[in-house]
Amino acid sequence: MNILILGTPNVGKTSIYNIISNNTNIIHKTTGTTRDWHVSSLKTNKYINIYDTPGIIFDNKRPINEIYKNLISNIDIFLYVIDYKNVNYLNDKELLNSIRKYKKDIILLVNKDDNCEQNKDLQFLGVEDIYFISCSHKLGFDNFLSHFNKLNIKKDTDRKNDFSISLFGKTNVGKSTLLNRLVGYNRSMVSDIPKTTTDIVSASYMHKGYKYLIKDTAGLIKKNKIDKNSLDYYSVKNTLSIIKDIDLSLFLIDITQGFDNQSKKIFKLIFKESNVILFIINKIDLIKLNRKNYLSQLKKDIESDFSQSKNIHIIAISAYNKRDINKVKQYIHKLIKDLNKSLTTSKINIWLKKIIEKNPHPRVRGKEVKFKYATQISTSPLKIKIFSNFSKEISLNYKKFLLNNFYKYFKIKSKKVIITFSKSKNPYN
Repeated sequence: MNILILGTPNVGKTSIYNIISNNTNIIHKTTGTTRDWHVSSLKTNKYINIYDTPGIIFDNKRPINEIYKNLISNIDIFLYVIDYKNVNYLNDKELLNSIRKYKKDIILLVNKDDNCEQNKDLQFLGVEDIYFISCSHKLGFDNFLSHFNKLNIKKDTDRKNDFSISLFGKTNVGKSTLLNRLVGYNRSMVSDIPKTTTDIVSASYMHKGYKYLIKDTAGLIKKNKIDKNSLDYYSVKNTLSIIKDIDLSLFLIDITQGFDNQSKKIFKLIFKESNVILFIINKIDLIKLNRKNYLSQLKKDIESDFSQSKNIHIIAISAYNKRDINKVKQYIHKLIKDLNKSLTTSKINIWLKKIIEKNPHPRVRGKEVKFKYATQISTSPLKIKIFSNFSKEISLNYKKFLLNNFYKYFKIKSKKVIITFSKSKNPYN
């Protein structure tokens, strides 16, 4: 069963969503904090999905934005929220009359009844099921939620997501547009105005038999420009919180802005925290002349500014023109398929033997540095442990040399590799 929360701005829809669902969205005094719809299961019944929406804004008498067309067809119940403290409900009455054309069940939720007075006659709104609540005091929710215990809920056997993906980058580099192209409909709100996406927006798509969960995040901006009481602060904090929990990071830059200082800082952060990363140069449709040369130079600049980027796939697309979207899906599919692949211990040690024979480590205090053995200890990230008689004295330059050679020898791209060193039992062996 699917329930959609509706209502005008600032009536408490997101507060209600956070209380009754297994998810948390940003709540802020700024009007219109919620700008895309979000979904989570009901806390008391995992087979009921709750959808949070932005406040409805009238646009030529159309109460529902175009972005919700696909969503509404799957909704069973509209949960319409009003403010108990209002004195005039003419706008709400008009909206309720408008949404009746969708022929869904409607529940009226009267929020901000902080003293449990329940003394308003709202029958004129034409809704039979009315519940009074207070989000700030968390009152009335038990009575409201008991409503769903009476319903015959069909158990949802939808397939779970196989892998998770997230989009990162500066504001307005095209993350929301790319998400919409990948899922095949307008899931995330797109605007020329920066910072349109504030909360994390999720959707799923199928490709070659796998179900991918993809998340659109708020654009990252410089910390010193963020007021800790602002909506931006909570948006950035929310974005950074998910990096370690996803399988693949897609990092986007705008080709017209290039790999600027802010992009470098964001990329360095994403690279450090991500297990698998794909670098995307977006908006190539804006380069009309000498595009091939322009891209070639930009890729050289990226590799020059961040040496590890040579171990990462860098692809160029135009999300706006739907160009190369299938190519993005193919890259994602390949990287995800390789996510849990292991290297055999024998192959790792053949590599180690070849590299140290050709390029041995400088002696430490006059003694030979011996690399005895290597083994893979995890797949995500790909972590290799090398046993040595001088594990703590391995130079930083040699560590970088081994890491880069490992990427090259095993032809690994976009997957994070970590090489650690441990002391062998006999340092003289």
